[in-house]
Amino acid sequence: MATSRDKILNKLRAARAPFPDAPPRPKAYRPVTRLDDESPEALLERFTEELVRLNGEVFPVKGQAAARKKVLELLAAREAQSVLAWDFAHIPVEGLEAALQKAGISVLVPDLSDDRAGRLQEYEPVPVGLTGADGAIAATGSLVVSVAPGKGRIPTVLPRLHLAVITLDQIVPRLEDWVAQQRAAQFDSIRQSSNLAFITGPSRTADIEKNLVLGMHGPEQVQVIVRR
Repeated sequence: MATSRDKILNKLRAARAPFPDAPPRPKAYRPVTRLDDESPEALLERFTEELVRLNGEVFPVKGQAAARKKVLELLAAREAQSVLAWDFAHIPVEGLEAALQKAGISVLVPDLSDDRAGRLQEYEPVPVGLTGADGAIAATGSLVVSVAPGKGRIPTVLPRLHLAVITLDQIVPRLEDWVAQQRAAQFDSIRQSSNLAFITGPSRTADIEKNLVLGMHGPEQVQVIVRR
C-alpha cells in the first residue's frame, strides 16, 4: 500500500515528466554590465565612481609607504585609538602593524572562541575595522570578503567605519569575472572559507517610512585604499 509520502513523490515525478532536462551550461556568457575599457586604471575609475555613488570613499595610493601613511591619516581623522583588524598577513601593506603600534594605536584581532557575549561587548566601542579583501568588483563598487582563519567577519560588520586595503590588480570588471577566476582555481579559497560576502557600500536600510538610513545594521562608512 502506497504511503502518503509515496503519493506526494509520485505526483511530483509526474508533474516534472513533461519538462525537458536543463540544457548544459554555455561555454561563455554575455556580460550583464558593459565596460568599454577594462584596463586597470579604467577599472579603478569605475570602482571609485560606483562606490562614491553609494556613499563610500576610495583613496588610490602608490607604494607601500603611501598606503601606510594613508591608513594612519584616515585613523587620525577618525581619532581612532584602536582598531579591530584581520591578521596582517591578509592586509596587503608591509609594515602596517608596526606603523600602527608606533602611532600608539591598539590592534585587536577578534577572537570569539571564549565568552562570545563578553568579547562582543569589549569590541563594540572600537571605531574602525581594518581588513583586506578577496577582490573588488568595478561594475558595482563591491568588495568581496570571505571568512577564514585570520580574517574574521567582526571587523567588517561591527565598527562604524570599515577601512579596507586592496591592490589595483584585485579589481575585476564584473562579478562573473571574479567567479570565473574562482572556477579556474577549483573554488579552493571559497571551499576553505566559512562565509562569503559582497559588501557594496555602507550598511543601509529604508524600512522606516522609506527614509534611507546608513549604518543601521553595520558600518555607516566604508573607505577603500587602493595600492598601486
